[in-house]
Amino acid sequence: MTTPVVSVNDGPRITVNDLIGNPLMIPTKLKELMLNQFISEALFRNEGENTNGLVGYHEGHPTFLEQDVQDVAEGAEIPVATSARGVPTVVRANKRGLAIRISREMQKANNVGEVQRQINQLRNTFIRADDKVARTLLQSSLVPTLPVANEWDDTTNGNPRLDLATAIREVTEAAPNGASTDEWYGFVPDTIVLNPGLLPTLLDNEKFLKVYQGNVADQNISYTGALPSRIFGLDVIQSMAWPTDEVTVLQRGVVGFYSDMFPLEITGLYPEGNGPLSGPTQSYRCDATHTRAIALDQPKAAIRLTGLLT
Repeated sequence: MTTPVVSVNDGPRITVNDLIGNPLMIPTKLKELMLNQFISEALFRNEGENTNGLVGYHEGHPTFLEQDVQDVAEGAEIPVATSARGVPTVVRANKRGLAIRISREMQKANNVGEVQRQINQLRNTFIRADDKVARTLLQSSLVPTLPVANEWDDTTNGNPRLDLATAIREVTEAAPNGASTDEWYGFVPDTIVLNPGLLPTLLDNEKFLKVYQGNVADQNISYTGALPSRIFGLDVIQSMAWPTDEVTVLQRGVVGFYSDMFPLEITGLYPEGNGPLSGPTQSYRCDATHTRAIALDQPKAAIRLTGLLT
């Protein structure tokens, strides 16, 4: 039988000297703790590596060719259509990083707990930073905004179900500027991003809870005490970085992309400087860096519902 090791405190007893003697132990654990934790990687598609830190893309690619299918007489030449493109744009990769340190005093006192705290805090800080990037992009003025008619904490008039249905319709019917009445992007919203702090408001809204009747009563959030994994067919992604008074409805993997010049890299533990006792700070350190370009190329594949709370 094997015992999973998810921290330096799990499994056989590990000392600070063990961590210094095995410099890849901390970066390995950090990589495992950060796996599938970044919201940007859940919402946006991976466009692969970029080699020079600059990524060109077109914002708002139309779905259709500029000409419609035409009738063609026998023996006549088949017409060639022209392809429209969105607005050409360039995004620059941004390098971000942070390090943790093991001091000589931590080593002498064998303060494994402090090392573990730094590992957890570095992980949480990177996740929080990624949440902020995704939130900032999706709060761009390029993303349509739809204020709700009545706040969701208005238990009499607030209607989350109607507001979400309206948001889904708006994304589904989104079209390029100046498009004809029979042209659209063809987006299919499949995700909602919200702050888990909205749970008490939804628990108190009878119109929202009405959907959990009959054979789905066991899924009622007033019974489970938790947000469901899906609302109106939308996958629910929770983020503390999102404001409690708004939610974002979008098509995941379509609204935007990311491209890494350097993916997340975490160095092995190494002496902080030359000289005796690990250099002038008498410490070892572990560095985490990430160089990524990220942008919205189909901003109308998302919509912000705002003004949810009084």
